Amino acid sequence: MKQQLLHLTERLRASFWLIPAVMMAAAILLAHGLLALDQQLQIDHLPGFRWLELRDHDSARSLLSTIAGSTITVAGTVFSITTVALTLAANQFGPHLVQNFIRDRGTQISLGIFLATFVYALMVMRGIDAGNSNGKSQSLAVSTAILLALFCIAYLIYFIHNVAQSIQVDNITFHINREFRHAIEQIYPTEESRDPRNRRIPLRDLNLGDDCLRIPAEYGGYVQLIDREKLQKWATVNRCRVQLECHPGTYLNHWSCMASIFDPPRNKDTGEIGAAIRSAITIGSQPTSEQDIIFSIRQLAQIAVRALSPGVNDPYTAYACIDRLIDGIGVVLQRPPLPNCFHDDEQQLRLVTSELDFADVLAAALDEIREYGSQSAVVMLHLLGALNELASICSRDEDKRALKHSLERLAEDCENLIKDKFDTAAIQRKIAEVHNRLA
Repeated sequence: MKQQLLHLTERLRASFWLIPAVMMAAAILLAHGLLALDQQLQIDHLPGFRWLELRDHDSARSLLSTIAGSTITVAGTVFSITTVALTLAANQFGPHLVQNFIRDRGTQISLGIFLATFVYALMVMRGIDAGNSNGKSQSLAVSTAILLALFCIAYLIYFIHNVAQSIQVDNITFHINREFRHAIEQIYPTEESRDPRNRRIPLRDLNLGDDCLRIPAEYGGYVQLIDREKLQKWATVNRCRVQLECHPGTYLNHWSCMASIFDPPRNKDTGEIGAAIRSAITIGSQPTSEQDIIFSIRQLAQIAVRALSPGVNDPYTAYACIDRLIDGIGVVLQRPPLPNCFHDDEQQLRLVTSELDFADVLAAALDEIREYGSQSAVVMLHLLGALNELASICSRDEDKRALKHSLERLAEDCENLIKDKFDTAAIQRKIAEVHNRLA
């Protein structure tokens, strides 16, 4: 249930309508509340509040009409600017970056405050007409509309500043890296917080049995969320073992096997077992960063690849993406390997997951950058410098093998594509430095 609630929270955060809808609902409540308060208090008759007094209800309606018309016009302008920013992000940084702009709180609140002010002005204007009273009886409500209009002007300035900041590549890579680090903290636990019952065991060393029921996916899509606790609990109750054939970020066809059940329960039919397994695996139309660090890695790699294209040719953006990638990968390198075998209280194996190892993470981060940047000596030198930093904290043998394999592929590409002898000599020196650290 906790995982499902977190997933729902993430989906609501990525929606462009939630905050504006909540703010408009709050504006309706505020309008009715202040209209009722005006009828009870007549605040403009109190000492010190005479400046709130309005001349008549016609001037009040004219003022509210002006506020409503101007705010809905500016709301359209805000929406247009947002659409331009989304188009620019999709063309320059890749379509996967559009989701980051939609999730931006500043943009959502900017649209919400203008729509809320528009709705508030309409509700108060309706209250004045319905009451058929003079403007004095709604002085507090109308004055609040003026205050909201002034706040809209201030927020418009902030919105323009926010859009200008959000399309800068340094800020984009910073926010992606922050989500990357957050996903790492959630997925890769520290040694102190690890459950001792969970271990990492090579699949070739596991003997799960021969009695197996394969559970196919009902429809195609990306695996967004896997509720491991729910699967482990179900397997414990039914005295069986579940082996996942996918991990978050995997694309499943509608015929793909998502899990295998060993020694399946005899008192349940295949449909009931399949429904229980599918309820713990969320499939959607696009990958998310909740449990998939590869998603954030590919976002950064995509920006770097586009920066290295002949039409853009911007190595400095590639530098920023490489630095962010290496920073996050370094955290993965210093954490213990993810467990793939989960046991119950009786030390019986109940769940086997499909986990990515360091080689997969490194390949997702560097393969495309190496492929499209191998003709640029300055980019390769920067990448080798970053790998040298990574090698300084690499201690496990399997991680060193992954780094050496990536280094060999990079050296081969540079040897075939870079012809300048000075650049080649500098690259060879960098490669030798990394090899020495990995020795």
